[in-house]
Amino acid sequence: MQIGLRWLGSLSSLLLLGCSSNIPPDERQTARDEIDATSANIVGKLSDEYSEIPALVDESYGYAAVSMDGVKVPVIGGGTGVGAIYNNQDGSVTYIDVDRYDVGAGLALGNNEALLIFNDEQSLESYRAGVWRFSIGADVSLGESSSHASTTLMGNDDVPIYLITTSGASVLGSVRVVSSSVNYDLTETGVGDISIANKDPNTDAPTKGAKKWDRALPFFAQEVIDKGYSLPKPYGISVIYTDTFQYMDITDLNVGINGSQKYPIEFVSFDNNSNNTQSPQLKLDAWVFPFMNVFGAVGKISGTADIGIKFSGNDLIDQMEADCSLPPLQRPKVCLLQGANPEVSVPAQLDGNNYTLGTVLATGWHDYFVTLPISFTYADMRKNDAEGLILNISPRVGKVIPTVGSQSVALYTGATYLDSTLTLTGTYTFNGVGIDYKVKQSNTDKWAGLVGANYNFNRDWSLMMEYGWKSDRKRQFISALNRRF
Repeated sequence: MQIGLRWLGSLSSLLLLGCSSNIPPDERQTARDEIDATSANIVGKLSDEYSEIPALVDESYGYAAVSMDGVKVPVIGGGTGVGAIYNNQDGSVTYIDVDRYDVGAGLALGNNEALLIFNDEQSLESYRAGVWRFSIGADVSLGESSSHASTTLMGNDDVPIYLITTSGASVLGSVRVVSSSVNYDLTETGVGDISIANKDPNTDAPTKGAKKWDRALPFFAQEVIDKGYSLPKPYGISVIYTDTFQYMDITDLNVGINGSQKYPIEFVSFDNNSNNTQSPQLKLDAWVFPFMNVFGAVGKISGTADIGIKFSGNDLIDQMEADCSLPPLQRPKVCLLQGANPEVSVPAQLDGNNYTLGTVLATGWHDYFVTLPISFTYADMRKNDAEGLILNISPRVGKVIPTVGSQSVALYTGATYLDSTLTLTGTYTFNGVGIDYKVKQSNTDKWAGLVGANYNFNRDWSLMMEYGWKSDRKRQFISALNRRF
């Protein structure tokens, strides 16, 4: 089956038709018109050879026309092409990219065109879905020729396929792997060029059903598309890196001696308590509703937390009800702290995992946008020195600025609310006494300003960088590479 090719060599008709993963918005209608004209030409040429073609096309559920370029040398070959699937029932058009890989004997070089006839909805939707297909076939052609074939793929697909070789020559016997995928630059599905829902007030709302959303998520996508919104691809995977420094407040000190029970102690906290953490993360997300994204992330966290506290040894002795009047050899070790005021100033090592659940509420209007990410993170470092819960809320406003072709950069500003509470445990040696401590460390400054940018390379890939700060007391850097599908 020759529905598409991608391999080595010059693919002149591919470039002519504008097949690209990044077609600029102002060139898309021209590309659609060229593909439609090529499709009509394919039907016309085949009608000259086969008189039944016009009736088959008109009476079918739908049909597909594809133009391909490729090369085949002994053992391997392949190529690429573009085409369109025409649904005769609702008038919709799906523009597709097609790929083919050959393994087998033979030589080939040239352009091929194909017409597929779909007699029912199942066969049309099967090709539109873009699944991988396998076939075994043989072609012989010299110069300009045409042939008809009916090929079974995956054991249950009987779709008439008309083929035309318009240049070159071939003698092929191959096992073929063929795939097709929707070209979202050209197909009117409601997929937009930016990563949130967006409505352009300068564009009239489309006729109801003119743009057909073809994904299970988000719910109610078709309804908002009919109102003139465009939506991002629904699923995403991101690699994230964060680096956070912030001043911390110390509360709830509990102290014990050499593994004994810990007791709450009155204390004084130093002014320079802080922590500095780094965390690489992997995030999965999905747009459940057009203006609501949900996500989950897992990552590693590492860094240090500086703890500076001072307490009274006499208070600890009283809490433990230790009898320091006993002979020296019989006194509890805590009595060594009698009259002393231990100062604990140590860095606690942070090393563990973090788990995040969250949502993003977002909407856009004429390339302006508002987003509200909300997330809860649990830091699990029980095998080390800390565990805790982190709440993060970051309202943002910004604007998308087109750059080159379909690429754009989203610039934004806003604020971030970060409430981080860690429970730190450890042991500090003072005058030969092992002091076990447990203390809570919470960030001093909850709010900070932020600025950021998100560069959209296309609908699939984007890169985000963000910086939040409050004077020299708090700073946070976040970067993320996102892939949507």
